[in-house]
Amino acid sequence: MGRCLRVRGGLRAVRAALERYLRQLYSYNSLARRHGVYLKPVHVVVRSVGGVRRTYYYVGRYWWRVEYAGKSGRTSRLRWRYLGREKPRELSGSLPDPPPNPLEGLSFYAVGDDVYVSEEVYQRFRWVFEGYEVEECEGKGYPASHPPGPRG
Repeated sequence: MGRCLRVRGGLRAVRAALERYLRQLYSYNSLARRHGVYLKPVHVVVRSVGGVRRTYYYVGRYWWRVEYAGKSGRTSRLRWRYLGREKPRELSGSLPDPPPNPLEGLSFYAVGDDVYVSEEVYQRFRWVFEGYEVEECEGKGYPASHPPGPRG
């Protein structure tokens, strides 16, 4: 798995790189919504480890279907159902493929604005962190390459 690396202030770099992609994704999701599905680019899990709040980020393609679940008073209730990491087969002819996500496969956790990532993942996405201070961190507290599931 390699060493654990800490990128000081690296969360700002990830957000800036993701922002460019999100503009394309919003346009794509306006098409996908007609089919009742949405593509979510980042799965976020928050955990407290030793009294420190860690926010785990998994960048990829996460497909969701929005279902109407009735009303509660005057408010409509929606249910989000996780469909998986691949575009649903029934949409292959009616919905174009999504724009490529340049950060797909990036997984890390953040404490504040600092990013903790495996050396292997850092090497693949080093262009994102150019100009940021990188140092080795204790242990191997970085996340697995795939999230534990849509419910965390």
